[in-house]
Amino acid sequence: MKKAVLFTMALMLLAVSFVSAAGSKESYAPAEATKYYVAHQGGYIGEAIVKIDAEGNVVDAHFHEWQGPGGWVEEINGATPDGAVVRVPDPLANAGSADPEVKGYMFYIYNLQADGKTYIWSQATVTPTGFGRPSRQYERDFEGLMGNPIRAAAYAKAAREDKLVNVTMVDGKIVVGKPASQTVHYGHMDKANPASVYMPVAAGSIGFRYNYKATVEFFKANPAADYAAAVTKNMKVELKEDKAVDAAADVAKYTAATDNVYVVADAVTGATYSDFQHYALELQQAYYNALALQRLAAMKAKK
Repeated sequence: MKKAVLFTMALMLLAVSFVSAAGSKESYAPAEATKYYVAHQGGYIGEAIVKIDAEGNVVDAHFHEWQGPGGWVEEINGATPDGAVVRVPDPLANAGSADPEVKGYMFYIYNLQADGKTYIWSQATVTPTGFGRPSRQYERDFEGLMGNPIRAAAYAKAAREDKLVNVTMVDGKIVVGKPASQTVHYGHMDKANPASVYMPVAAGSIGFRYNYKATVEFFKANPAADYAAAVTKNMKVELKEDKAVDAAADVAKYTAATDNVYVVADAVTGATYSDFQHYALELQQAYYNALALQRLAAMKAKK
């Protein structure tokens, strides 16, 4: 934790250094940075992406949250069967395997924990007779492994390219089944995609995608705001229908007279979902990373 705090402080100092030099004649190049994160107790793998121009202004910002195995595993009769297995591209996994269907992949198994009632997605080993389940499953769960940014980056890339698949084993051989795009439970792997049906607009909710729009637009205009100090105020929210934001939503369904809207330093964000601060802070970290990369590149160019 201390290392993480020190790292963040160092990035902020670089950002301040950049801002103080913004009026100088020193030349900077545009920069882009991505911050990976695990959200919703591991149900989603996120990536916050921020691009800045030569002056350090945010020119683009967005975040994706790709569903974890529980959001796309192939179900049987509406439920995930015990022992279901999915395969995920992973540059750190099974590097020594001679089998091209195993090398560079991680396998996750829907595994019953020792309490006899709770399931988690555990790391599975490939054996000649099937998929082995770990004995120390609390150390081998999907969420824990995705805390590694190398793995998270590979997962996000695979989700985007539809390379996450359901698998089985027959006679000691991996049999690749349906890809995530065919078995996804919320209509799209990225819950911010207009085609997703995750958290729809309802009588008392503006839905995920209109919340997403409000979050990103506010962040782009206020990248250095104190999001940790955000508060909610009860006020009316007006929605303007935009199919490019939410293809399936009927904004007329939102009938709440008022809602709890996040406010940052008296500025109304328009976002109402409980994860506003989390998403804004992930975007902000990507912003600081982009500033740091830009500053470091300029320093390197001087040498």
